[in-house]
Amino acid sequence: MQKLNPEKILFTVLDGLGDHAYRELDGLSPLEKANTSDLKRLKENGSQGLMDIISPGVPPSSDVSHLVMFGYDIEKEYFGRGPIEALGEGVELEEGEIAFRGNLATVRVENNYPVVVDRRAGRISSEQTRELTEYLNDELGSFQGFSLRFKPLSEHRFVMVVSGEGLSHEVTDNDPHGEGKPVLLCQPVEDAKDREGAMRLADIVNRITVEAIRRLGKHELNRSRGEKGLPEANAILVRSPGVKKRMVSFREKWDLNAACVAAGLLYKGIGRATGMDIYRVEGANGLLNTNITGKLSRALELLDKYDFVYLHFKGTDVASHSKDPVAKCSFIQRFAENLRLVDDAVLEKTTVVITGDHTTPCDRGMHSGEPVPILISSKGLRKDDTRVFSEREAVRGGLGRLRGCDLMQILLDSIERTVEYGTRPSPRRINYMPKQLTYLRLTG
Repeated sequence: MQKLNPEKILFTVLDGLGDHAYRELDGLSPLEKANTSDLKRLKENGSQGLMDIISPGVPPSSDVSHLVMFGYDIEKEYFGRGPIEALGEGVELEEGEIAFRGNLATVRVENNYPVVVDRRAGRISSEQTRELTEYLNDELGSFQGFSLRFKPLSEHRFVMVVSGEGLSHEVTDNDPHGEGKPVLLCQPVEDAKDREGAMRLADIVNRITVEAIRRLGKHELNRSRGEKGLPEANAILVRSPGVKKRMVSFREKWDLNAACVAAGLLYKGIGRATGMDIYRVEGANGLLNTNITGKLSRALELLDKYDFVYLHFKGTDVASHSKDPVAKCSFIQRFAENLRLVDDAVLEKTTVVITGDHTTPCDRGMHSGEPVPILISSKGLRKDDTRVFSEREAVRGGLGRLRGCDLMQILLDSIERTVEYGTRPSPRRINYMPKQLTYLRLTG
């Protein structure tokens, strides 16, 4: 009997997709304003809804949100953004090394407290970040008996790796996650298992933060930026520390072989951490001018080889953090125009997902705890009668309001891989039919 439903999944994430309505967009959100005929065509082939990645009102970080949507238990399996970004850059952590995700930032000193003016130092270029992190490596690479490495990523981002005896990663961020707030004191978390090791690491982070502010403020590059009226990258903000840890692969978890098409190092790191094959596309850069056509084309080609293709675009979130709804709308429109590549032949065999990993309203410039709109275009699911894919229409969409942890099960159902709850076709406790089953053989 011929299989009627799709067999492949194209999982597309427009980072920070959810938003509010704006006067400059005629009272519409960037997504509402950007709807094209091809986006409407995909909408007519499926259902939409709203998704709480973690729970209502809780703003997720990008790494956490992806892992939740991919079906991982973050309470048990998440090991920190620092190590994941290190993986994305190809930085292999040794046993006991602790990685932090970091930002070069702009601070001013008020009453002896460094107050954050710009968390991203005016989105300083990758080249200048490389120069400043090399300087920090020279100045602070060996610090009070411990070893530090600053590895530049894209734009203002870097990874800070700390190594030495007797350290525990169970410490807080020094990043206040907002402007106009003082840099936080790094402290052991209240439930630290190794409190002495955590106190030791917190002390190092605090001392390093002070030393970095002293040294970066004197660097010639920052003097030059100040003379040009640009924000000086005169401080480091670090967060989400963790250590190397093996995760169950996506294939082990869902019996789907998976590929990742992403430019941002965090997203490639998520792909590597979950065992996906990573693919690079010429001109893809994680910015507003990324090669949308090339990335989508590559993802569609990979569907011939893989069951699940994860496709990530960062431009929407870049515009949101810059508080630019017009740029965000333009990026979504460019993406939507490329959906002509997702033709009827693709939809015949593929469940297409379009969603965000979190809501980043342009008027806030930060992640919010509001749900994200999600569209699942698939022959394998019932259709709803909503008109366009948007935050407001999603309220009455056929998917309703779902949790991020439920998404993979819905997608498996759309490709006829689910089994009735309680069914046990395999020794593993899973709610889907594995590709390989063990059959009874008659002998004699």
